[in-house]
Amino acid sequence: MQWYVQTIVPFVTGLPNWMGGILSGQEGAQTNQIDSLIVAYASNLDALIGAMNFNIFRASLADIWLGVQGVVFYVLGGIPFLLAAVATLFVLKVSTTAIVAVGPLFIAFLLFDQTRQYFWGWVGAIAGFMLAQVLISVVLAIEIGFINTVMIKDGTLNTTLVGNIVILLVFGTFTALVIELPQQAASIMGGGPSGGGMISKISGFGAAKSMTSGAAAGISRLRRGRNNIK
Repeated sequence: MQWYVQTIVPFVTGLPNWMGGILSGQEGAQTNQIDSLIVAYASNLDALIGAMNFNIFRASLADIWLGVQGVVFYVLGGIPFLLAAVATLFVLKVSTTAIVAVGPLFIAFLLFDQTRQYFWGWVGAIAGFMLAQVLISVVLAIEIGFINTVMIKDGTLNTTLVGNIVILLVFGTFTALVIELPQQAASIMGGGPSGGGMISKISGFGAAKSMTSGAAAGISRLRRGRNNIK
């Protein structure tokens, strides 16, 4: 038990942070990346609002409209992305901690042929959570760089109609990535289907299908066991 706590637990909890920092070109844990993302987003939003000093006698209605539209799109696109990134990463970390906590039980399952499959399922689940954290870390680094280099250039936002639409589309794309990455990581590690992740989350079809499959498998095992009784 002591070996498990001193060796396996630090490896599982620390490897995603280290690998994510290496792949994204940033040092530090993912919590620091989230802090950096929030700080970059908030500071740019504050600068954007502070720069909206319109002279009603000189500024055209189109300039005023595009400036207000840029702020609205920046908020509408950024807030859901921040919520999705923080919530997804928090759920992954809590789930990883919970699964690692019951690790000794699944290691004991490795000793018996009848329960060995549960051990490998546990290993696949942990690997999926670790890979998802690494991928989200890379996405956060890309988004931080995009905000600082593309959206905001020299402290100013490109308040054109095309620029405003690009902001909304980019934030929406990154939000979809953050939501979908855990499903893709689980598919890679578990060999399951990779499509329909977001649809399953929204509609609940994935959970229902998993419950149905599990119940059917359990009934099938019970029937096989009953037929073997002589």
